Amino acid sequence: MHYILPMEPVKRILLLHKESPQPANAACALQSWLESRGVSSEVLCASADPVELRASAAASDAVLVLGGDGTLIGAARLLSDIRTPLVGMNYGRVGFLTELPALEKGDWESPLADIVEGRWHRESHLTLRWQIRRREGEGWITLREGTAINDVVTAHGVVARAVSLDLSINGTLFSSLRCDGLIVSTPLGSTAYTASAGGPLTMPSMNAQIVTPICPFAGGFPPLALPSYSSIRIESRRVDDQVLLSVDGHDNLPLEYGDVLEIHGLEDQLHMLVGDPDWYLRRLVDRGIVTSGPGHRHGR
Repeated sequence: MHYILPMEPVKRILLLHKESPQPANAACALQSWLESRGVSSEVLCASADPVELRASAAASDAVLVLGGDGTLIGAARLLSDIRTPLVGMNYGRVGFLTELPALEKGDWESPLADIVEGRWHRESHLTLRWQIRRREGEGWITLREGTAINDVVTAHGVVARAVSLDLSINGTLFSSLRCDGLIVSTPLGSTAYTASAGGPLTMPSMNAQIVTPICPFAGGFPPLALPSYSSIRIESRRVDDQVLLSVDGHDNLPLEYGDVLEIHGLEDQLHMLVGDPDWYLRRLVDRGIVTSGPGHRHGR
């Protein structure tokens, strides 16, 4: 269930910066600013030991991620089950998921003070749990598994060559496709690869899994929205296909003939801090993902 709740005042915060001098220096400056307001903090690089990162996040009231969307998504993937709320400070390009501007841009002090004083909201989001499974003897073994914040993509590993995939939903074979690939995304990730492939922009509150075929040659269907609890199964069906699995734009894991990718949604796993409950709609416009027609400029 998706929900928005008031947050508590922040007493301890983890400052997590991407591996770059500018956000690292900003994190140190923020540490002094927080200390002057009675808030303890710890500064860690996003590439630090995952065990240390998780322990520090679990002991904190919030995690401020200094980086772009990629850094924030990577932190969310690592920390999602801990449920300490995350908020981003934009040291990337688009910064669709980041709430605060970089220190050098100004206008960060007032919203950060509101966060510290507990005046923002805590918003929960759906994540995806995935597993690659392979038949061994009379049973199945799990080769790899993990969590996705944006999307799980199965696509060809060779340029301009389609792949054959069977898509089953809740145990029912839904489609046998010859296509460039399949995207299963969260609502939060619907503005990424899903939107580029013609999928719908989806409000994060919907708790849906969105399945979008990529350039289907046969067996295609319109983008499909499924309840979070749906069980999705994707199987590679041709011996000579080179199918790769990408998670949030990373990893590129091989999916061999007969391997099965299983995906299901997990509600209430990722918590983020938001100052505006309508941030998603506003940011679609502010970041240029949705553009207004010429009449809007003239008030028509």
